[in-house]
Amino acid sequence: MWAGRMTDSFLKEGIISDEDKEIVRFGLESMEGNLQGIGLTLVVGICFNRVGEALLLWLLLFPLRKNAGGYHAATKKRCLFMSVVMLIIAFIVFGVYEHMLVFYGICVVIAGCVIWFLAPIANPSKELDAVEYKVYRRRTRIALGVETAIFVLALSIEWEMAVRSICMTFFIVCVSLLIGVAKYTISNKFRERDRKF
Repeated sequence: MWAGRMTDSFLKEGIISDEDKEIVRFGLESMEGNLQGIGLTLVVGICFNRVGEALLLWLLLFPLRKNAGGYHAATKKRCLFMSVVMLIIAFIVFGVYEHMLVFYGICVVIAGCVIWFLAPIANPSKELDAVEYKVYRRRTRIALGVETAIFVLALSIEWEMAVRSICMTFFIVCVSLLIGVAKYTISNKFRERDRKF
C-alpha cells in the first residue's frame, strides 16, 4: 500500500526508471513489512508491559523466521492477524511460566529440534529449489546455533529476559513450521487430486 504509492511517486518524479520500478517496490514492501512487524511486536510488548523483551524477541525472531519459512497467510491482513495472535499466545504462555528455567530449557530443546529437522519449509506460493533449500537450511541452522548459544549464556548468568525472548522465538518459529508442514501437505494432496480429475 504505502510501498506502491512511494514507488509511483518516485517514478513520476523521475527518481527511478520504469525498469527499476519492480525492484524498488519489492524493497519498499519488504521495509514496510519489517516496520509493521516491529510495530506489532512493540504494541503487544507494551500491552504485556514487556517492551524490552518485545524488542529482543523481534531481533531474534527476524533472522530465524525469515530463513526457516513455515506458515504464510494468503493475505497481508490475515498474516498480521496471525502474527498478533502468535505473539499474544507466546507472551501469555511464557508470562505464566515466569521464573521456571527448567520449563524454558525443555521448550528450547523441543522447539529447537523441530526447527533443526523441519526448516526450511516451502509454501504453495513459494516453492524452494535444491539450491534455495540448501542455503535457507544452512542459514536457519546458523541462526538457531547462535541463538541457542545466547540462550545457554543467558541461562548461566540468569538473564531471564533473554531466556524468555529466545523461548518465545523458538516457540513461534516451531509452531509456524508445524502449521506450514500441515498446510503444504494438504495443499499438495489437493493438487494431486485435481490432476487426477
